[in-house]
Amino acid sequence: MASHKLFIFHLLSLIIFFHAACSNGKDPEKYIGFWLDPGDELAIPTEIKQKNGRLYIVMNVNGEQTELPAMFDREGKSILAKLPMPTGNLVDVKARYLSESKRLQIDIAGMSNELSKISEAVATERKKKINEFYDPSFFVGKWIDIKTTNPDSIEISKQDDQYFLKTKLDSTEIRYNKRFFEWFYMGNPNTIRRLKNGNIEWSIGALRTEYRRL
Repeated sequence: MASHKLFIFHLLSLIIFFHAACSNGKDPEKYIGFWLDPGDELAIPTEIKQKNGRLYIVMNVNGEQTELPAMFDREGKSILAKLPMPTGNLVDVKARYLSESKRLQIDIAGMSNELSKISEAVATERKKKINEFYDPSFFVGKWIDIKTTNPDSIEISKQDDQYFLKTKLDSTEIRYNKRFFEWFYMGNPNTIRRLKNGNIEWSIGALRTEYRRL
């Protein structure tokens, strides 16, 4: 009988301990999964996962998936991580589960956003959609300025693994950097990126020109 009572005591102790761990927020199950900003159709899902007993925040940084080691704060109310910057500095990343809305609040360098939980299948489909949107082959073809009647057009072509921009003046090799073309011409930074409306935008310094497919 004494051993039975001792077993019951240990069982109750474990239940109380587990309840306390959940109540103070140290419950990774609330965080683990895929999260997405429902208001941004080109947002890449953020994943929180547990691997070998450790938590990680997997997020997109400048077109690349970056895995950040994470841990609960002292009170267990949020998950904390550090995001390395190109300058060598570290930026604080804070993920907090919102019980009422069942959303995830992400704070990065003072900027906050709320994400909704999605399935792995939805996350995979979203990543595929974004990869297709940023496929550099979309740019290949002739384009014309939407605000002018000037018949002169620009053309982006591909030869093997190289891309070229041809205007009425010259032809320049341009390089694709994950989400847009970028190069320098006469000391000025140039970029060409795809717009959500299906057009492209050519930026030369602060000057921006929108083109439609010809």
